[in-house]
Amino acid sequence: MNMACGSDHAVVNSIVNNMFPLTPGDIEQSKTEISSRQKAAAVMPAMSDVNGVSRIVVANTKPGFVTAPPNVRLGIGVVSSVIFTDSQGMVWPVTSYVIGDAENFAVNWDKKGGIIMLQSKKPYANTNMAVMLQGRTTPITLMLQSTQKEWDYELYIRVAKPEDDTQLNGVTQSSYLLSLLSGIVPAGAKKLSASGAENVAQFWLYQNHYLILTSGTLISPSYVSHIEDKSMGVTNVYEIVPTPVVMISNDSGLQKINIKDA
Repeated sequence: MNMACGSDHAVVNSIVNNMFPLTPGDIEQSKTEISSRQKAAAVMPAMSDVNGVSRIVVANTKPGFVTAPPNVRLGIGVVSSVIFTDSQGMVWPVTSYVIGDAENFAVNWDKKGGIIMLQSKKPYANTNMAVMLQGRTTPITLMLQSTQKEWDYELYIRVAKPEDDTQLNGVTQSSYLLSLLSGIVPAGAKKLSASGAENVAQFWLYQNHYLILTSGTLISPSYVSHIEDKSMGVTNVYEIVPTPVVMISNDSGLQKINIKDA
């Protein structure tokens, strides 16, 4: 009787193995491999290992200063939002635009504000566009580049008004302060510890100066350079001569912060 049962079990196993030659472990491994290949196949080659970033750049339109137009780095199957602001980060409305290659680039314009949304339809395409801002008599020229090592999911383009020329020059000379506003700490900067700075400010040592990122206002000491951004609330970046104590004013009052360069 036991021999018959064993024989029947062997027959069943033989039938199952013929119908399903893979073991449960093999099936799970196959699922993982198939999923991995489907994921890889779904990514366009031009977009492999391409990261999206948010940046702030400056369009220097002052007469007599020859600078390259800002580059907008686009991707395939993704949208880049380009926001025009003045030197303090206030959105500057767009009134019109012209793009050089409308066949390979898609443009959507929010006519109520200063936002243009761009998409590239073709890998490795390049063109330019001219954008008119409210109250300006000359256009802002942009270069559009498709499928670079990074793509801009959000790009703030600062354009100075005539009364902002002094501040714009300062911004151009201190590009690392502008990068810090974008959340990019300058290479080689050293993070500093500070007591009393919780939710008030962050500090770095860079090129023998202290850099401060805060939503508050620096009261003391005086600063070497300063950039204010109002695109999303108020954010300030300051550059100061090293000092053990700074005073910052915010919604909670005047804050005394001790900085340690350990």
